[in-house]
Amino acid sequence: MSDGAEVSFPKWYLALVPRLATVARCYLPGAPIDARRRELVSAVVAGASGNAGLARIHADWHDVLGPAELTELDDEVLSWVVTAVAAVPDLVGDELPDEVSAQTRRAVAALVAHGVVASATFDRVGSLGSRLLGRTPRVPRQLLGDLAACAAGIPVALPSAAVGAVLGTFGKLAPDAVPVELDPDANLLAQLLAETLPTWLGSAWGRTLVARLPVEVPVAVRSGLTGATVRLGRGRVKVVNGLDDDIWALFDGDVDALLRAGSHSLTRELRSARLRR
Repeated sequence: MSDGAEVSFPKWYLALVPRLATVARCYLPGAPIDARRRELVSAVVAGASGNAGLARIHADWHDVLGPAELTELDDEVLSWVVTAVAAVPDLVGDELPDEVSAQTRRAVAALVAHGVVASATFDRVGSLGSRLLGRTPRVPRQLLGDLAACAAGIPVALPSAAVGAVLGTFGKLAPDAVPVELDPDANLLAQLLAETLPTWLGSAWGRTLVARLPVEVPVAVRSGLTGATVRLGRGRVKVVNGLDDDIWALFDGDVDALLRAGSHSLTRELRSARLRR
């Protein structure tokens, strides 16, 4: 925790109960916060709560989903998340940027409450086990407190942790991302595609598709008079200038979206490296 104080389990649990429906919505289609950001928030909360194991589970789940295209606004939200992890809950969120919608504020606050309770629950599970095994004194009052916290917290903490552990195992079995091959004289569109493809194909499913696809699939992208072709499959991702004759599909679009995505590539790598520490 950021202030080093012990979490008040009862107060955080009472803060979580009215937010349980919001937590559940965060794991359903049409959630107020996308899955990649959800797992990033959960990993940050677990880390700030001092539960390295739970933080690793959510970080591995985040890796399965692939990197998110984050902005400076996300940095401010995550900074607030860290400060919100305290001995007692204060989830009003007045310090959040004005650009964050009310629905998103409620979702982030609910994820913080859920993450703190989950971390505290697993800490209490470890404490209870130590007491039952005689590694720590079996003080009746503390023993009953651990038992009550486990009984209340496990039903809300275990489901997401279990799913995250399973998906994290799948992510470890998935092939590593392959580097994008790019022409030495690549045009701007090809360069932007090379920057964004690691995000689009960075999930465990995308990495598996590239590695296991038995044929090379050529897909072209055109913006104005500029074109580029992406060839993926057989363990390779290659981007070349122009529109190849054997393309399977052609996408016409505005380059602005690629420019925005490409501009986040460096900060995305820095955030990913920080998350894995």
